[in-house]
Formats: sequence, C-alpha cells, structure tokens
Amino acid sequence: MTSNGTSKTTAVFVDAVEEGLARLELGEQAFTVPAALLPAGAGEGSWLTLTMTVTAPPSNPNILRRKLGSDDPGGPLKL
Repeated sequence: MTSNGTSKTTAVFVDAVEEGLARLELGEQAFTVPAALLPAGAGEGSWLTLTMTVTAPPSNPNILRRKLGSDDPGGPLKL
C-alpha cells in the first residue's frame, strides 16, 4: 500500500463477479462495487491495483447529483 497525501494505492483481489457486481477483498475485508468499474480482462481471481485520489468537486455539484440520481433504480440496496 502506498500513499502520498492526496492519493492512496493498494492491491485488491476480485473474489466474485455476478449480476453486475464485483466483490473485492482487501485483506480480511470485502466490499462490493459495480462490475462496470473493473478494467477489461479482470474477473474472478484477478488482482487489481486500486488507486483513490482526492479531487476538487465538479464546478456544479447539482448536475452530478442529478446524473447519479437518474441512474438509481430505487428500492432496497442489494449487498
């Protein structure tokens, strides 16, 4: 794992991909992300380098909120 203050990079393992979701493992913790976030060629059994970077908010956060909300089918979360 590496960190430079505004970015952090770590290795994660792709444990499962099903129904459009990918279960990733980071040590003993598991979390689920949309499978669409996986790079081409990644699948169950793959190791990925996950990098997160702090960025400035979009110039108009309301536009981003509307876009994110338009993709939400509503209803309970599936874990």
